[in-house]
Amino acid sequence: MKNKILIITLSVLSVIFINSCTKDFDEINKDPNYPGLEKASPDMLLTNAVESLTDRVHEIFIGHEMGSGWVQHMAKVQYTDEDRYNYRISVVNNTWNSLYGNSGMDVETILRYAKANNLKNYEGVALVLKSYISSLLTDMFGDVPYSQAWKAVDDVSATLPAYDTQESIYMDVIAKLDTANSLLSVTNEKVKGDILYAGDITKWKKFANSLRLRLLLRMSDKNISFVTTEMSKMTDAANAETYPIFESNADNASLVYLGSLPNNNPINENRKTRDDHRVSKTLVDFMYTNNPKVDWRITAYAQLAESPGDYVGLPNGLLSADALAYKGNGLKETSTLGVYFTSATAPGVLMSFAELKFILAEAAVKGYIGGGIAVAQTHYEAGILASYQQHEATIVARTKALFGPATATLASLYTDYMTNGGAAWDPTIAMNQIAYEKWIALFDQGLQAFIEWRRLDYPVLTAPVASENSGKVPSRYPYPSDENARNGSSLDAAVQAQNFSSSADLNGKVWWDIH
Repeated sequence: MKNKILIITLSVLSVIFINSCTKDFDEINKDPNYPGLEKASPDMLLTNAVESLTDRVHEIFIGHEMGSGWVQHMAKVQYTDEDRYNYRISVVNNTWNSLYGNSGMDVETILRYAKANNLKNYEGVALVLKSYISSLLTDMFGDVPYSQAWKAVDDVSATLPAYDTQESIYMDVIAKLDTANSLLSVTNEKVKGDILYAGDITKWKKFANSLRLRLLLRMSDKNISFVTTEMSKMTDAANAETYPIFESNADNASLVYLGSLPNNNPINENRKTRDDHRVSKTLVDFMYTNNPKVDWRITAYAQLAESPGDYVGLPNGLLSADALAYKGNGLKETSTLGVYFTSATAPGVLMSFAELKFILAEAAVKGYIGGGIAVAQTHYEAGILASYQQHEATIVARTKALFGPATATLASLYTDYMTNGGAAWDPTIAMNQIAYEKWIALFDQGLQAFIEWRRLDYPVLTAPVASENSGKVPSRYPYPSDENARNGSSLDAAVQAQNFSSSADLNGKVWWDIH
C-alpha cells in the first residue's frame, strides 16, 4: 500500500511540476544571485571586478607558488609540494571559479548594462577587462569556455558550455580590444568605481592597445602575416593618436592597494602568518652571484639573508626537510622577498610599460614592426630602464645603504648595469637578451612571467631534482577537477582535441606554444 501511495503522489507532483515548468520556466531558472540588468550598478561592479581580478593574479598560491615558483623567481622553504609541481587542486578550482564566477561575471554584467544603456566608456572598459580575463584563462589552461561562457544567466542551455579553441579566442579577443579602443573616448560618459585608473579613459585606451600588442606577439608564431599587419599598423607613427600605448610607468595597469585587510596586497596579508617563501637561487645567481657586476634590482627583489648578511637564493623544488636544512638553516640562510613587494600598499601589476618595451623590441627584431635591429635596441634599453624606474626609490636607497657610494643615482646604477652587468646590447644574441630581461622585469608577476617563459623558453630553466613531473618544468596548468564533475563531456572533448594525455596533463602545449 505504501508503494501505491508513493506512486500516486509522485504522479500528482509530476503533473504539477510539468504545469509549473510550462508556466514559470523562465522564472524558476533565474539565478537568484544575479540581480538583473535593471538593478546593476556598474561602478560598484567595476570596483569589485578590478580588485577580485588583481587579487587572484597576485594570490599566493596560483600567482606565486604556481607562477613565480614555476618560473623560478621564488622558491619554498617549507611545504614544498607546489615547488615540485605537486599542486593543490583546490587552488586550480578556486582560480577557475573566481575568474569565471567573480571578476568575469561582474565584467559581463557591466558589458550588458553598458550596451543596454549606450554607455560606451563602460562598454570599452568591460571589453578590456573581459579580454584580459579570457586571455589569462586560455594562456593558463589551453582551450576554455568562451563564446558560451557567462550566458547561463539567461540561457539555460549554456550551463554546459563548449570549449572554444585558443586560436578562436585569441582572434576574437584581439578584435574586441580594437573595438574597445574605438569606444573609449574622453567625450563619453564619466566612469566611476575605477580603482585602476581613476576614470582616466586615455589610460584605458593605452591599456587596451598595449594588451592587444601583448596578445598579438604571443600568437605570432602561428600567424606571422596577420600579426605583422596589425602590429605595424598600431605602431606606425602616423597612427599614434588612433592607437595610444603605454608611454611610461605612469600608464601601468597597476592596482595600488590600501593599507589594511581586505584591501591590502595579498602577499602582505600572507606574510602576517607565514614565512615559507624565498627568492629562487636561479634568480639570485643570474642577478647577483654569477653576474659580472650586480643587477641592482636585486636590492628591491630580495632581502639579505639573516645569517650571512648577503643575497642567497634557495634552490627550487627541494624536499621540505632538505629545504629547511639548506646551508644549515634554510630559513635564516636564504633571502626573503624584498620589502617593496611585501608591503600592504605594494601595487598589483597587470601589465607594465617595461613589458611593452620588450614586446616592441622583440617585434622589431622579428620584423613585425619597422626599424629593425636599431629600433629593437632602443626598446630593449628603454625596457630595462623602465624596470629600474618601477622600483627607483628602493633600489637607490638600498644600494646606498649596502654598497655605496652615497652619491648613487638611478641613472648611474642603470648605466653601470648596462655597461658592466652583462646587459650591453649584442645583436647576435638579441632574442636571448630580450627574453632574459623580460623574465627579470616580470618579477612578482608570476602568471605572466611563467606564460612568457613557456613561449620563449629562455632563460634555460632546469626542473628540480625532486620534481614530480618527470623531470620537466610544466608547460600549462591542469584543468580544474570541478570541470570533470560539472562539465565533463565538454572538458573531455577539449582534452582530446588538444592531444593532452589527460585534463591534468602539465606537459601539453597550448596552441601558440610551438617550441
